[in-house]
Amino acid sequence: MYTTIPYARGEKFPFPEIGVLLQDPLSHYKNPTPENPKLLTQYPWAAQVLTLGGHEVAYGESLVPGLGMLANSHLGLVNLHHADLWKVQSWLDGTDTIAVEGSKHSTIDGDVGRGASSWHSRVRFESTSPIQIGEELFVSYGDEWFVAREKALGVIPNEKHFEEANEWLEEFKEDAIEHCQGWEGDVKCRDKQYEVMLKEVLEKDRRLRAAFPDNVEDVPDAIAIGTARFSARSSLQSVEFLQENGACLDNIIVGTSTIPQAGQGAFASRTIRKGTTITTAPVITLEREQLLLWDTIDDGNETHFNHVGHQLLLNYCYGHEESSLIFFPYSPSVNFINHGIADEANAEIRWSTFPYHKSEWLNGTLQEAKDRTSTGLLFDIVATKNIRRGEEVLLYYGHDWEEKWNQHVQGWGMANFTHYNHGIPTTTDYNHAGKDEQVRTHEEQKTNPYPEHIMTKCHFDPPENCGPSKESHDGIKCRSRWVLTFQELELHPCIIQSRQSFEGMDWYNATVEIGGSANATRYLVEYVPRYAIKFVDRPYTRDQYAKGAFRQLIGLGDDLLPDHWKDLRKKKDEA
Repeated sequence: MYTTIPYARGEKFPFPEIGVLLQDPLSHYKNPTPENPKLLTQYPWAAQVLTLGGHEVAYGESLVPGLGMLANSHLGLVNLHHADLWKVQSWLDGTDTIAVEGSKHSTIDGDVGRGASSWHSRVRFESTSPIQIGEELFVSYGDEWFVAREKALGVIPNEKHFEEANEWLEEFKEDAIEHCQGWEGDVKCRDKQYEVMLKEVLEKDRRLRAAFPDNVEDVPDAIAIGTARFSARSSLQSVEFLQENGACLDNIIVGTSTIPQAGQGAFASRTIRKGTTITTAPVITLEREQLLLWDTIDDGNETHFNHVGHQLLLNYCYGHEESSLIFFPYSPSVNFINHGIADEANAEIRWSTFPYHKSEWLNGTLQEAKDRTSTGLLFDIVATKNIRRGEEVLLYYGHDWEEKWNQHVQGWGMANFTHYNHGIPTTTDYNHAGKDEQVRTHEEQKTNPYPEHIMTKCHFDPPENCGPSKESHDGIKCRSRWVLTFQELELHPCIIQSRQSFEGMDWYNATVEIGGSANATRYLVEYVPRYAIKFVDRPYTRDQYAKGAFRQLIGLGDDLLPDHWKDLRKKKDEA
C-alpha cells in the first residue's frame, strides 16, 4: 500500500478497520500443517494485539483487513502502528455489545443482529514518523515473525541491524578514502577492504550482514538514503507511477449505517458513476470447513465431534451455495458494505480487470484453488447506479442470504442469550466511567460484586528477577513493584487485593496471573495505578460466541464462479 498524500508524525490513518476474531482456530480446524499450509493461516495477528481480544477466548487470532493485511512489513521502515488501543470497540455507535438493560452502550433488547458482526470495528493506525507522498506504508509484524519464517523468507534484518550497518558503512567509507587513495582511487584496495569487512560482519551476526549492500559500488547510495531504504528502493514511487499502476482504495469510508441493526456501513467518499469500479479487493481463498465450530464429546470409549456453528468470519466471506470454496476480501472498508434488497443495492461484485488479477487461476481445478498459498484473485466492486457522495454503498447478498436472515428473524428469541445478566453495565461502561473511579478490592466484591461476566486485567511486565514473597504459600512466586508498561501482550488477569490513596491518587496491590490457568505463575504486584487496570469480558461471554447468533455466507452470482468449482452441486442434486 502506498499513499499519495503526506502524513505528519502521529496523524491517524483515515480508515478505521474491522477486526474479526477467530475463536480457538487450532481446536476447531486441525488440517493446516507445515507440510499442508493454508492461506488463511498466514494473515492473522495475535488476538492480544490490534483487536485486544485475547481475553475473549482460550486462544484467538485476529484478521484485520486494510492495513492489517495489505500492508507489508519492513522492520527498518515501519511508519505506522496501532493507535487508540482502547477504542477498538464499537461503543461509540452502541452496536453489538452485550444486551444489558440500563446501559447507554447496550443494544436494543431482542436485537436480532446481535453477535452477527464484529464489535472490534474501530481498529486504527497512526504514523510513527512523517510519511511523504509516494511512500509505501509499512507496519511491524514483530521481529519474531521474521525469525520464525527464516527458512522461507531468508535472513531478515531488523531496525537495529540497519542502524548499525549505517554506522559501519560510514566508517568504512572514511577508511577507504584515507587508505585507498580516495573512493575511486585504488579500487582493488577498497574492494578488498569491503570483502574483509563483510566477512567480519557475517561472523558477528548474519542478520546484520543482510543489512549491507552486496556490492561495494552501492555503498555511497546506501549511506545517502540509509541501508533500510536502500534495501527497499521501490518503497518510494512517483504519484504518476502509482496512478498508472495502482488502484485507488479510498472511494469508500466508514460511517453509521442507514440500515437498522446493521451497525456501521460503507459510504461513497466522492460521486461514483454507474459502471465505475468503487474499489478493488484482493481475496483470500479458503474452504468452508475451515470455519466450522465443534463441541468435543467424550463418552469414555471414544471422542465424538458435534457441529455447533461457524466462526464469525463466515459473515464476511463470499461464496456460492454449490461450492466448498469461499473468499474473504481484505481491502480497506470493503467489509463494512452492507446488504441492500435487490431494488436498493447500488453495487455488484465482478472479477477484477486490474492487471494484477490472475484470471488464469479461474481455469485451474478446485483443488489447485484450495491449495494455493499466495493471493492472486481480486474482486472489483462496481457501481450499478450513479452513487452520490455520502450515499451508502449496498450489495445484494443474494436470495440464500435473505432467506436465512428471514428464518433467523422468525426464530429469534432472547432464549438464545439467557446466559447473560440483564440490567447491569458493560465493560465499556466501566472503562469509560472515568479513570479516577475506584476499583473494588476482592474483599469489597464479596458484598458489592461486579457482574459475573466481567473481570479485571492489569498491565504488568514481570521482572526477570524479583524477591521471594511472604505469600509464597498461596502460590505466589514473588513480590514485585509495578513498572510502567502498556504493551498489548502485557495485559494479564489480576485480583485486586488492596487499595490505598496517596496525594489524590489510588494505588493498588494486585495478584497477577501469567500463563494458562492450569499452570499460571502468580505475582503480588504493588503500587499498580488505576489507569493500568482494565475491565474485560470473561471468555466466551460476548455476543459473538453465543449460540443462535446469525451466520451466513454472502452470495456470489451464478455466473461468477466457474462451474468446475461447484463441487457441492452433485451432492445437492443427490439430496
